[in-house]
Amino acid sequence: MDIMQASLSTLYAIGVGTLTMAVIMTVWEQRFHPARSRALRFWAAGYAILLIGILILIARDSMPRVLGYGVANLFIVTGYALVAAGSLPFAGWFMPRRLALAAIPAAPLWLTVGPLLPTPIWHAISGLFIASICVIVAIAFLRPRLPISGRADRLVAIVFAMHAAVYLLRVPLVPLVSWLGNQPALDLLALSTMFEGVLFSMAAPMALLSLAREESRAQLQRVSETDFLTGLDNRRAFFGKAETVRGARAQLVLFDLDHFKSINDRYGHDAGDEVLRIFARAVRGQLGPKDLIARLGGEEFAALMPDATSEEALARLEAVARRLRLDVRSQTALQQDVTFSAGLLTVTGSTSMTAALSGADRLLYRAKANGRNRVERPHPLFDALGDRLRAQPEAISETAANRPGKAVA
Repeated sequence: MDIMQASLSTLYAIGVGTLTMAVIMTVWEQRFHPARSRALRFWAAGYAILLIGILILIARDSMPRVLGYGVANLFIVTGYALVAAGSLPFAGWFMPRRLALAAIPAAPLWLTVGPLLPTPIWHAISGLFIASICVIVAIAFLRPRLPISGRADRLVAIVFAMHAAVYLLRVPLVPLVSWLGNQPALDLLALSTMFEGVLFSMAAPMALLSLAREESRAQLQRVSETDFLTGLDNRRAFFGKAETVRGARAQLVLFDLDHFKSINDRYGHDAGDEVLRIFARAVRGQLGPKDLIARLGGEEFAALMPDATSEEALARLEAVARRLRLDVRSQTALQQDVTFSAGLLTVTGSTSMTAALSGADRLLYRAKANGRNRVERPHPLFDALGDRLRAQPEAISETAANRPGKAVA
């Protein structure tokens, strides 16, 4: 029994140390995640309240039962709830406010009714609360979400699921072993529960901090791959996503706004920037949800339409031209229509994106040379020559010089 007590005391001491470090690390980490500072404050507060609950449990033998067990359990359950409240928003869930308000009258009820119950039943009920909270967190992070869940999501789910499993197993075992009067088994159950609790106090803060760091890295990556003016993907993101988006066959479009320099010269760069934003919104609104759209630089844009035919792509571009003309008239002071020229090319899985863009660029220049405000495509004859010629956009583009393109507005 003395060895058992010494082991429990050691585990309690380790638990106090790990929770103390969790509070310090979380408070320190908060400065690096301003967008999630609220969540990290919840975590730090939860660890601190758990720590207080553990300290009360350590001194429970020198306290009244309602304080040594009741208040301690109340602090511990509250600590878990705060950690969960900080964690769930990462998975798109939020702790209902009504649940928090319901806990206010539940606390005095717990302290009033709890001492009247046998100690094992009291422990089992508090364990059920803890297990329920952990199950909710585990389920939240096991669900697929957008953007695609990262590795930290799975880690958080595993840590909380394992902790929930231990407490769910403990709920029936504690009353049963106590009813059987098997004190050594009851001591072993307490020791194993405490040992797992110490592991959880180490693993949970590390998993949750990994979650915050992973989200920050993902946000930085999105910023690095997003055009700041239009909100579209930039060149880097376009090349990175194109290989996975296009599939076996796709339509590649290279756009260029006509006479854009004259808009900047006549109306100013602010007006030019607004035209670029309007064009980006028009393209995003008229193209399909699976289409990849990017601003490559200046007034040059690109779009990749997976599984679309050349005629379907052309119809979408005509819709973009109409939308652009209407929005420029209604949203700016420009006294001229804004048009674009484009090169439209069919690409296959065997075509590199660099070669495909080179071919579309040749078609775009042909559209400019043929009077602007039009879309140039390769001659339909080449659609029947197979993947070998489609993999050589330079040859296709040169042939297109002998065929007039189609105006889009």
